[in-house]
Amino acid sequence: MRWSSVPLFLMGAALMGGCGGPETPSAGSPGGAQEEGTLIPPMHVETGGAPSGSVTASAICSDVATWDPAWAAFEEQVLVLVNQKRAAGATCGGTAYGAAPALTMNDQLRCAARRHSKDMGVNNFMSHTGSDGSTPWQRMTAAGYSYRRAAENVAAGYSTPAAVVNGWMASSGHCVNIMNPQLVHIGVGYYNAPSSTYKHYWTQAFGAP
Repeated sequence: MRWSSVPLFLMGAALMGGCGGPETPSAGSPGGAQEEGTLIPPMHVETGGAPSGSVTASAICSDVATWDPAWAAFEEQVLVLVNQKRAAGATCGGTAYGAAPALTMNDQLRCAARRHSKDMGVNNFMSHTGSDGSTPWQRMTAAGYSYRRAAENVAAGYSTPAAVVNGWMASSGHCVNIMNPQLVHIGVGYYNAPSSTYKHYWTQAFGAP
């Protein structure tokens, strides 16, 4: 697998230093989002994914197949809001992006996103790296998704779909991931952990097979 460094479409600018840099979240909501929350640097789009067909994918996803209906509704609202942003076009970090086709919710990516949000909430941390050391790309592959391009956005502390989408759109790198027309699938994972630091945990997993 290789990292793409092509600007605009295939690289998300970092909010706090860059991928591989510090991932400690900062307080407050970037760009004047509606509610307080925090973001970490978006993951660059990776190209040339591993083959799908993991025999353990169904077992891996079994613990997130049944989900709180309110959480699932939040995930669907994020999909609607993201597709509204894509249809309207947006400016990310001073660069204008035209309208992009709607993303489709993908069950495998949703599995990867839910598992990561749950992991962050249960283990009270925020990072692109899972508590088991997994990367976004490993989680997508483990869930059975085979990609040519993939990306991940993560956020915490935002209590509504509108707030988290506004937070992502106000950050140039996260916005680029959302607006990237070369990404066609999305998985959204929301997990609520009332006793944790941020309480609300969000993951967007993007891909193109």
